[in-house]
Amino acid sequence: MLRGFARLELDVEDADVIANALKPDDLSWTRCYSQGGKLIIEIETNRIGAMLVATDDYFLNVRAAVSALKSLGR
Repeated sequence: MLRGFARLELDVEDADVIANALKPDDLSWTRCYSQGGKLIIEIETNRIGAMLVATDDYFLNVRAAVSALKSLGR
């Protein structure tokens, strides 16, 4: 069986705050956390469509979190 793994490292301010906000969206095959001031997103699945959808969802949620933090003056 083919197994795909993606790891995204995003340089964003307040990576720990964003990681905590996105934590409820983690699934058994996805996870988001902060490390060294970066936001880390890991996705592991054997379905390319699921990987693409999960990656897109995380990017949308990160953008929304960054926008919310800016609105709060952070």
